[in-house]
Amino acid sequence: MTDSHKRIAIDNGTDDIVSGLPRNLIDNILERMPVRDAARTSILSRNWSGPVLKFSLYIPNTHCDWDLHVTQWLLFLSRNGIKELNLDNRNVKSYKLPSYVFSCPELTHLKLRNCVFKPPEVFGGFCNLISLHFEKMVFAANIFGTLVPSVPLLETLNFSGCTGIEHFNIHSPKLKTFFATDSRDVKSISFQSTPNLTMISIVLGKKAENPGQGSTINLNKFLYDLPRILKICFDGFFLKLLAAGPVPWVFSIPFNQLKHLVFTKIRFDDLDQMSCVLCLLRSSPNLKKLRMTASAVRENAVEPNPSYLEAPGFIFQMLNQLRTVKITSITGLRAELLFIKCILACSPFLETMHVQYHQIVDAHEGFRISTELMRFSRASPRAEIIYVKS
Repeated sequence: MTDSHKRIAIDNGTDDIVSGLPRNLIDNILERMPVRDAARTSILSRNWSGPVLKFSLYIPNTHCDWDLHVTQWLLFLSRNGIKELNLDNRNVKSYKLPSYVFSCPELTHLKLRNCVFKPPEVFGGFCNLISLHFEKMVFAANIFGTLVPSVPLLETLNFSGCTGIEHFNIHSPKLKTFFATDSRDVKSISFQSTPNLTMISIVLGKKAENPGQGSTINLNKFLYDLPRILKICFDGFFLKLLAAGPVPWVFSIPFNQLKHLVFTKIRFDDLDQMSCVLCLLRSSPNLKKLRMTASAVRENAVEPNPSYLEAPGFIFQMLNQLRTVKITSITGLRAELLFIKCILACSPFLETMHVQYHQIVDAHEGFRISTELMRFSRASPRAEIIYVKS
């Protein structure tokens, strides 16, 4: 056998040519292999697999028992430097996270759906975690107070349809965005030491029964620690919760950075909700975008007297930076039309007022609304009113 046909030996302490290749070249090979074959390489050689940096696992809604398989995968990942983990459980049964998931110090992004989240008593925290996304999660009682301080670098925190958390007490100096959607158990939310928070969205998704009972949210204190906030999104149910305490006419410290306000499921004829809306408008001198979605009104409901919307100076100041307004699902309530009239009168640089009426409004009523809208005076000579049906 000639030298050219002899086996090539690499002096690197390994028995094969592949393990001696550079790390980036091995990764390049594995990325081009089918997932099943790439996973099997961990059996042949630990050096071939290397660290698993990103992993997504989808659990379908079937009758199969996935717990054992998922647990084995998570055990493997916890030992291989996982940084981004997405566990999407679509099964009816919630999956209880094993304790070793909480011992992955290199995690930077964690996304979990339909899992039971209960850290062990000795929990060192996710010291490198940047984003945390929970959907339809079940939390152990009082877990939130333990979790957030254990994530010092957290920038994004997202809750959607979760249960078990009544009190959100946020102490995250790096936090930039906070979302809480369909959070039906919430009784209190507070932000402290969150100087970098720029976006907040809280949508309870249900009618607050006896909003003052068990609620400890104070509007003034709630928003005091948000000096850099750029965008706020609240639904009418959360505003009702905020209005259970005192609502100031205007905040002592204005939100000079706030550019975008979004309100969903708003009852324009509800004085509690609208007092919070107006307080935020008066306190946001540099607001550029306003978007509101009206809540459906019960048939034959008696509309309260909206005369407060006709009082001189009820907004208190001109909205000199406001450029675009979009108000959807209106039904022609007097309070809705008066609010639109006031916004038009207080926005000297407004460019677009987009008004969309609800599909339950018939043609005759729709024409009446449009006629009244076109009669409103506008502070901005170039303001365009776009009126359509949803």
